Amino acid sequence: MGVFITYIFKMEYLSTKEASSFLRRSTSALYRYVRFGEITFSKRKGRLLFEKQELKKWVDEGKRKAIKDEYILKNILTNLPPVAIDKAEGGQKMARTKSRRNYGYGSTYIRKTKKGISRFYIDYYDAEGKRKQELVKNATSWEEAKGALDRKVQNALDIKYGIIRKKERIRYKVLAGLYEEWAKVNKRSWKTDIGRLRGMSEIFGGKLIDSITSHDVERYKAERIKDGVKLTTVNKCLQILSKMFNLAISWGYLRQNPAKGVKRFPEEPFRRKRVLSPEEEERLFNAVIPGYLKSMIRIFLNTGLRRKELFQLTWQYVDFKNRRLFIRETKVSKSKYIPMNEAVYKEMKALYSNGKRQGLVFVSPKTGKAFVDIRRAFYGACRRAKIENLILLDLRRTFATRLLESGVDIITVGQLLGHSSVTTTQIYTMTNQDEKRRAVSLLDAKNGENLLHIRYTEKDKTKHILSTHSFSMN
Repeated sequence: MGVFITYIFKMEYLSTKEASSFLRRSTSALYRYVRFGEITFSKRKGRLLFEKQELKKWVDEGKRKAIKDEYILKNILTNLPPVAIDKAEGGQKMARTKSRRNYGYGSTYIRKTKKGISRFYIDYYDAEGKRKQELVKNATSWEEAKGALDRKVQNALDIKYGIIRKKERIRYKVLAGLYEEWAKVNKRSWKTDIGRLRGMSEIFGGKLIDSITSHDVERYKAERIKDGVKLTTVNKCLQILSKMFNLAISWGYLRQNPAKGVKRFPEEPFRRKRVLSPEEEERLFNAVIPGYLKSMIRIFLNTGLRRKELFQLTWQYVDFKNRRLFIRETKVSKSKYIPMNEAVYKEMKALYSNGKRQGLVFVSPKTGKAFVDIRRAFYGACRRAKIENLILLDLRRTFATRLLESGVDIITVGQLLGHSSVTTTQIYTMTNQDEKRRAVSLLDAKNGENLLHIRYTEKDKTKHILSTHSFSMN
């Protein structure tokens, strides 16, 4: 008896709990290994004992990695928590609550934002055994959330057990279809993107996306220029193409972006610089134009609103008390407040007095619904006022330029325009030559005070500086 105890001590046997801790596996998994003969063990008085050296050898030989992925998934899926049995349906109900669904290897659940929007999340353990709770950004249903969960769990298993999978190779047309689905959910300008995708199909069409090179993208760029497409439009097409390839990388279809090193054309020399002058503004308002168009032009010039922001504006968001407009949803999906100056306040008061006082501020006389486009009426008004080369967007640029010329800082101008970056604001702002000349002339008075007084003596012809002002430029 003493000999047997000494032997156990020397061989260092582990209990079931100690062995599962040593292997970093659950006790149920350890019992499965025993049942399938995957691991050696000893039995003493009804207890299972595992030799530590044998466990180390089993791990070192890579027997755990030899287990097939399907077998691992089967073991995980069979280790489900207890759930209720639905006798009427003759099957097992999935453990779920109103806002959470458990699958044994992970779960999906819903959280609501402050605005009451439902968002789907997943809950699982990664390859290192750390718990992860992540938002599924584009999920709109339980099925999509579960699909994201399955991919995450599969990826964790691949990393943990060294499983290498071959990714499916897809062609450009398939990727374009996937991008179209993504854009419909995530971009308000998805229709414009789809129109630009058609031009790309002529070059990339049936190509496998992992065979597309930077040279192919350069060739596409050259073809678009040859067809007479504007440089700004070519840049936007390259931007869409690069976004598509980045999405393909995140979806596991590509390793690198072939459009990453392709240079864009400099847009500064080709950017539109047209603004409405005060004389043109007077002629425009004196021209024979519809009343609604005259009101819209005045509001555009004094608020810098985008077309859709004004077309969708309702009376409930016109705050006469605080003299401001509330724009519920902008181009970048953010809300903003726009103060009303005296001109806009009077215009809104007049519209409120003569209108329905509820619903849309501007209603199309033809459809009785919100305006979709007023370019035809606007261009007709410009033609009657003898104003050339003016588009609706120039009114927004005029608003920004006039603010800067009045001394408003560019940060405030950007906030009024609803820009998230000052760089974007600079595109809309223009400084005319008169303003530049006035800015430089400000130095004249300053230079008059800072003249160097130089005195020469007859004795040694030495220069003496009586007063100087120095500065450095970094």
